[in-house]
Amino acid sequence: MNQTPTDTPVLSPMPEPEIQRGKRFSIVWLIPLVAVLIGCWLVVKTIRETGPTITVVFKSAEGLVPGKTEIKYKDVTVGKVQRIQLSADLTQVYVTAAMSREVSAHLTQDTLFWVVRARLAVGEVSGISTLLSGAYIGMMPGTGGKAIHRFEGREKPPAIFRNTPGRQFNLRAEQLGSLDIGSPVYYRQVKVGRVINVDMAADGTGVSLEIFVEAPYDKQVKRGSRFYNASGLNVKIGADGVRIDTPSLASLLVGGISFFTADNLKTAPPPTANHTFALHDNRDAANAAIFSYREYYLLYFEETVRGLSPGVPVDLYGIKIGEVISIRLLFDQDKLTFRIPVLISIEPDRIELAGELAMPEYNVVEKLVEKGLRAQQRTGNLLTGQCYVSMHFQPEGEPQAIRRDDVYPVLPTIPNAVEEIVATARQMLNRFNDLSLEETLVDIREAAREVKAMTGSNTLESAIKNIDQSFAELKKVTSDLNQGTLPKVNGMLDQARETLARGEQTLATANIVLGEGAPAVYNLNRLLLELQEAARAVEALADYLERHPDSIVFGKGDEG
Repeated sequence: MNQTPTDTPVLSPMPEPEIQRGKRFSIVWLIPLVAVLIGCWLVVKTIRETGPTITVVFKSAEGLVPGKTEIKYKDVTVGKVQRIQLSADLTQVYVTAAMSREVSAHLTQDTLFWVVRARLAVGEVSGISTLLSGAYIGMMPGTGGKAIHRFEGREKPPAIFRNTPGRQFNLRAEQLGSLDIGSPVYYRQVKVGRVINVDMAADGTGVSLEIFVEAPYDKQVKRGSRFYNASGLNVKIGADGVRIDTPSLASLLVGGISFFTADNLKTAPPPTANHTFALHDNRDAANAAIFSYREYYLLYFEETVRGLSPGVPVDLYGIKIGEVISIRLLFDQDKLTFRIPVLISIEPDRIELAGELAMPEYNVVEKLVEKGLRAQQRTGNLLTGQCYVSMHFQPEGEPQAIRRDDVYPVLPTIPNAVEEIVATARQMLNRFNDLSLEETLVDIREAAREVKAMTGSNTLESAIKNIDQSFAELKKVTSDLNQGTLPKVNGMLDQARETLARGEQTLATANIVLGEGAPAVYNLNRLLLELQEAARAVEALADYLERHPDSIVFGKGDEG
């Protein structure tokens, strides 16, 4: 039988669950809370310890590894390299590094970065530890200024670290030579500093150097100190032998600078912060720089100036009083001629003045020129042909004075000795060329033919015999004249003088006896006059025979 729905049993309703909440906090929730707190602390610590991110530009990334290479200051890690990438033009390397917060205030414009590698240089070895640990980036903190995040890295470490006691000085030279950053600086052959920077001068006419002299040697640098390039060997050959001057082996290989202070300049005040010293080529040039006052003059030479160059000395009595500054070639378009102006400098301080006359320095050369001072080009070395300018006196020359119608005063010059010899030889050659040599040679040839013709006959022999006979006869006549004729003539002259004296006595007696108007007196006077004329004729004959004894043989010649 089927049961109806009414027959289904009735179920009682289910009771609702009763939820009861716990009254204590579960310890499980402490674990994530602690983790969150630790994470926050790490974040804060990282933020507080992590400094700025900087970029250092290098030419090469040799030895640098991202995530490993450190940045150190005094062997303390202050940063680490994070990324290395090339520049857009592939010429540079950008090194990105995270720096410590403690050095963030020192990342200024004068902060320096460089790669520390094993480096072997003359006089020092550095970076040996990098052979095992690898290269790292060295840092020199800045001293102040605006903070930046981009720096230019150096290939070499700085020569002097900051806070090193001492002073920095500036030098200027015409050329660098073998000097470089790190080259030593010497004082009395003691190393007292080094070159810290080298750069081209702002005007491009020279080289600027920065040197650092350590304390206490920096006090030896005075305003009057002289710096010179001590690189290489300085060899001098003189009367006392060969002298080789070099401060050390290091300066011989990598260059060096030396300085000294002259005795008469030690009391000069100390140099100012921006004072620049001149760097001379050698010690002699530095000594010469003590004479600071210079006078400039022009010389005009008509002969060649081969062997004359800027820097050669100008001397007086073998003592250097100046040097040649420049040599130019000047073309006169109007006259179509060339002139060679030679500019020289003379240092009057090299000439010590003595005497009571107070003469100003600028007037010394002018007075010497008036006395005969002249400039002459002379050969100083026969092997090299190098010349120099010699100033010497020529009092026998024409008086001249300094011309002042040019850019500089013009000193008078004279040709050198070689040119004078050449000019004299040229004059002799011209005279020789002016001689009628062809006609003379023709006459000589004709005379030679006649002599040859005469020597071939008996004519020359007979002529020689006749000449010998004539000379023998002339000698005999001259001997007879000297021994016989002339004594006789002298005797006749003495007798005539005695007769004249007697006649004068007789005339005086007759005048007394007869008187002036008697005929006898007239005749006696006439006789006396004739005797006087005869005496004069005999005296003239004797005088003529003494001067011309050969007239007895050949007769009286034509005296006209």
